[in-house]
Amino acid sequence: MSEVTLPSSPFDALIGSEWISHDPDDARVRLTMKDHHRQPMGIMHGGVMASLIESICSRACAMAVMPENRVSMGQNISVSFLRPISDGKVEVVARAVHRGRMTWVWQAEVRDSGGRVCATGQMTTAVRDAPDGMDLSSISGR
Repeated sequence: MSEVTLPSSPFDALIGSEWISHDPDDARVRLTMKDHHRQPMGIMHGGVMASLIESICSRACAMAVMPENRVSMGQNISVSFLRPISDGKVEVVARAVHRGRMTWVWQAEVRDSGGRVCATGQMTTAVRDAPDGMDLSSISGR
């Protein structure tokens, strides 16, 4: 696979995403919980967990398909919150369970610093040919 370098994401920089792996079989992102990640009751906001799932699935999919001059974008996400997170590091682990021509489906888990599963998610990403005239070779290293 060609080396892919994506432009940085201002949103991911804002929330503090730490990229660990973009492998579609074991994609990972980490976040150190800070006060701005909390909802009013002091636990991690569910939107932060959902955003981490969306970010790692979208990023890993994009990095996998860009060498083929293809793009990906989020199509659907569903997140179930199982237990609260109140501090420490959070890690999201995602795996592509379906890699179709037009869609990829991902399963993800949000884990707290003790390794407990605190949320699960499923995300579908749409995969399409890059728009006419768009050459991703400068990004994908082709």
